[in-house]
Amino acid sequence: MIQDRGHKKWTALMLPEHKDRLQQWALSQEDVSQPVLDEDQLQSINEVLSISLEERRTVEVIYYDQKQYKSTCGQVKRCDLLSGILVLEQPELGWVHITLKNIKDIRLA
Repeated sequence: MIQDRGHKKWTALMLPEHKDRLQQWALSQEDVSQPVLDEDQLQSINEVLSISLEERRTVEVIYYDQKQYKSTCGQVKRCDLLSGILVLEQPELGWVHITLKNIKDIRLA
């Protein structure tokens, strides 16, 4: 079986601009688009938020930030619909502000 060296054999023929562009392309393959939620998902998020505010339970929030999905846990302190911000309190990090339109999912922990 022939063993190929992959990109190594072509790097000597490439300009630095080409290498940079290939690295950018490789990194952009991991990017995800911002979520668009339907009415059922929004209703589910609303129910979990109201339960967590009433019972002061910890939630896990999955949200979109800088072309990636991130996850964080904390207790919901405030949900401001006018400014569109969800405020979580985490024991180790303090207060975390998350934009409501970037939220993909919320689960009770």
